[in-house]
Order: sequence, then C-alpha cells, then structure tokens
Amino acid sequence: MKIIIPQQAIDSINSFKRKDVRKAGYKIMAALLERNERRNTTTNWFDMPSEYLKSINVRYYKIIDKFIEDGIIKYYSRPTIEDDIFNSVEKKYYNTTLGFCMKYKFLIDTQIGIEYDFDNENPNSKRWYEIIKSSLIALGYEPKITRDTFGRRVHHPAIYDHKSNLKDKGFSIIDAKCSQPRLLYLIMKEKGIYDKDYYDIFENGIDFYNILIEKLNLKTRKEAKDLFMYWSSSDGYVPKTGIFQLFPTASNFIASLKTRSYKDASSYLQRYEAKIWIDDLLENIPTNFALPIHDALLVKITDVNKVLSYCKNRYPQIEFDFKEL
Repeated sequence: MKIIIPQQAIDSINSFKRKDVRKAGYKIMAALLERNERRNTTTNWFDMPSEYLKSINVRYYKIIDKFIEDGIIKYYSRPTIEDDIFNSVEKKYYNTTLGFCMKYKFLIDTQIGIEYDFDNENPNSKRWYEIIKSSLIALGYEPKITRDTFGRRVHHPAIYDHKSNLKDKGFSIIDAKCSQPRLLYLIMKEKGIYDKDYYDIFENGIDFYNILIEKLNLKTRKEAKDLFMYWSSSDGYVPKTGIFQLFPTASNFIASLKTRSYKDASSYLQRYEAKIWIDDLLENIPTNFALPIHDALLVKITDVNKVLSYCKNRYPQIEFDFKEL
C-alpha cells in the first residue's frame, strides 16, 4: 500500500529515539491518513477509533500526543464547564457508550510529501488473512484482499461473482437470520438499552422482517429489509415512519448514533458485524478454507456441519443457517 506522508510528519516520527517507536509512528500516521480520506468535506474532521489505533500499537497515545504537540493534527473538543458556570475548558469529545469515537483533523497539507509503500495493518500476521488468501488461490482468484476503514469489512474478488462462478461446485453459505436487526438487538443489550417490543422479537424466536410486514402493511420481505436500512442508516428519510412508534427506544438509540453524522450508525453496525465474522469467527474457524461474504462465510459443503456447529457454539445468541450455492 502506497501512502504519501508529509515531511512534517516524517520529522515528527523521526524525532523518536527508539526504532520500534518510529516504526509504529509510520503505521499510525498511515492509519490517520487513510481515515482522512473519509473526512467530513465541510469540517475536515474524521473518526479515528482508539481500538483501531490500539490494534496497531498499544502505546499509540504517545505517538498521537507527539503529532498534536508538533501541530500535525488536532482532536475534536467541546467546552466543558469546570467549577462554576462562568469558566469552561475545551476537552476531548468522545462517548464509548454511544459509539462516538475520537475525531481528528490534519493541520498540515497531506497532499505533499514522500511516498511510502507499506501495509499499516500487517494483515499477514492474522490467520483470517492467510485463510482468505489461500482460499482465493485455490479457487483461481487473484489474492487481492483489502479491508475498509468505514465498517472494517473485508473485500476480495470472489465477493462479486461467487453466486454464479461457484454455483453447484460444492460450496455453501453460512449466514445469520435477520443479521443487522439482530446485531442492533445485541448491541442494545450489551449497553443496557431496553426496548420491550424490539427485544421480544429476538427473545421469542420471531422473524423481525415478518413483524415489519405484518405491522406496517408491507408487501415483500425486500421492502422490510429496505425499511430497516432506511431506519438505521439513512439521513432522515424513512418510507414507513410507523417503525418509530413500533420501537421508540431503539429509534432513540439509533438517533444517538447519528448525532454527528448519519453515517456513524451504519459504520457502527458494520464494525460490530466485522468484529464477529472476521476478527473472531474467521480468525478461529476450524478449517483452512473459508471466504467472508460480509455477514456470511462461504465454506465447502464437506465442512459446513463442522463450521455451522462451531458458529452456533461460539455465538448461541445468533441464529445461523446455511444454504448450498
């Protein structure tokens, strides 16, 4: 991966005495520059999850502080009242409970610098990467594997044509029923946010999309799926606003995720999904062949029962199923 690193950043990184810290500094700068590509074009702020930085280097904060001290980046802050109502100070603004991560902004020109060719995430050290690579090669695909910064989803060539290219060739897809709605339920449950009607659907084994069809007079399952995506990820427009009355607390939680940007809710759900399917299930899968298809795994028919049992045991709160290609 080739990235342009500004000279000011290079000087800041090279000021560290230890070689391993300098190496980490380049990786963290690359991560910041990648996220900067998704910045708000009006304000130039971009999200930078601390967990992502921690995965690069556990002492990332010392490098970030150096970048701030050297005037390369700044963090997003809000006035916070201290001691009395007449005095306030600017403090870092983030909220892990609501899923708001730190925001940063570059104070220097990021378009001019020196080109470096390296991989800031070091995917080769991950088992999931090796499994995808070897599986793609076995199927005759180019082992081109990328992971986006928005939702941490993994992309590879087989995603786009597996349904036609691998049909009737001995493969199955393991996925989850009502995946995104169920993930929202699991997230709310983890955070102690209770919506009785929303919880009842999943705790009583009811199909979420069938409920939407019944309660909101929808005609097809596709309409129900589209409605959920509008509700959870859109910038305001929702075709059947009755969904807000069906699940008022869940609606308020989703709204809280969109406080800074409506895209934050979609990013949050996708990251939760990727943490399960890539960083856990695929990383520890009991087979050496598998390909992630977002919220699903493509496996050999001969392995499907073993992998399905593994998924169910690891996440009993998720309803896994499979179908042959």
